Amino acid sequence: MASWLYITQIYTLYAFFPFCCIGLFGSLMNTIILSTSRMYRTQPCTFFLLIAAIAQSVQYLTAGISRISAIGYNTDLTLLSPAWCKIRAYLIDTCYGVALTCEWLATIDRFLMTSRSANLRQLSKIKWAYCIGAGVVVFWTFTCVPDLIFTYISSNVCGNYNVIWGTYYTYVNHWFFYIIVPLVTVIVFGILAYRNIRTLANTRQLQGADRQLTYMIFGQIILIIISVLPDATFRAYSSASLSVNKTVEQAGIEYFIFNVLNSVANITYGSAFYVFLIVSKTFRQQVKYCFCYFCKNPNNVTPVNTDVIPGSANIK
Repeated sequence: MASWLYITQIYTLYAFFPFCCIGLFGSLMNTIILSTSRMYRTQPCTFFLLIAAIAQSVQYLTAGISRISAIGYNTDLTLLSPAWCKIRAYLIDTCYGVALTCEWLATIDRFLMTSRSANLRQLSKIKWAYCIGAGVVVFWTFTCVPDLIFTYISSNVCGNYNVIWGTYYTYVNHWFFYIIVPLVTVIVFGILAYRNIRTLANTRQLQGADRQLTYMIFGQIILIIISVLPDATFRAYSSASLSVNKTVEQAGIEYFIFNVLNSVANITYGSAFYVFLIVSKTFRQQVKYCFCYFCKNPNNVTPVNTDVIPGSANIK
């Protein structure tokens, strides 16, 4: 067990820590770019991604620092303050729920915007996105309130000690909202959006900017699947093997695998920024302008986006 604990500690310091830095930078950059560009602020799908990026940034700061401190430096910050023990659990669950929900909502919006049906395209409006986004934040803010009540320090361990809330969290929050709904939604609506894209491409109705937004969402879909599936598989294995007597070495290996999968899931949160850089020329222009602005270089010229976004006349 000691050897695997040491391997896990080394992995946390030299792999998980850089992953967190890369992911946090990506989430912060997404927040800046998507909030400062009017083109992105007025698109429902990128507005949902903006909310997700903000939630992911908070989650990185909350979960990442605590995990690195606890595993890498043997200092569990949750044991230093009962209040932080509660707040950390609450912020992690709330932010994860908000981020994941907004990401699959962005997938649904791309399906609506690429539909040939005018009635479906009319459902994609920024004013509705504002209302839905606010509803998502309110829903998760109140859903995770039991974390503040039933999470506390006992036997030198910060955790949930209420059986009812623990059962609800496992089967409703985790399996339903964190795994089943996101996977089913992004796969189904991703396929439907891809079918719409093929149709619009054949009829040449899909313009450059809107095509790039769609590719951004497809990249986000891949990241969601990569982050959710491995974690779901491992948790299913853990639940099935609860009654199995495991050796100390087996427990250490599983602990190491859990941390590896956790780091993979964490890096995918912020990887959307790098995917957007690859697939979208407009996004790259916005990033370049952002860096030029902060560097205050007067010789740089602000790029002008001349792409036409179909349906923009319907956005209010």
